[in-house]
Amino acid sequence: MIPVIYTVLKEYFTEIHSNPVKARIMSPVNKEDIFVFQTSLFYKNHNSSDAHEPSASFTSFATAERHLLQYLEEFQSALDMGGSASAGSLI
Repeated sequence: MIPVIYTVLKEYFTEIHSNPVKARIMSPVNKEDIFVFQTSLFYKNHNSSDAHEPSASFTSFATAERHLLQYLEEFQSALDMGGSASAGSLI
């Protein structure tokens, strides 16, 4: 497996129900048209034991940012409805 080196393009820091969440949008150094995001915590719905882990790559920064902000909004809603936080990416 070939290691992939990423450039961090933007980082976000927020707190959701006393859970500090760090998120970042990144792009591989050798592929400038691919964007991914990572979060330090994932969320679990109140009726699921599995964490909702986002796993997608995007072809534009704006799309990646929009999906990240949507994910953080879903995180807030899940915790509002009785969900919980789970360990995420090591960032």
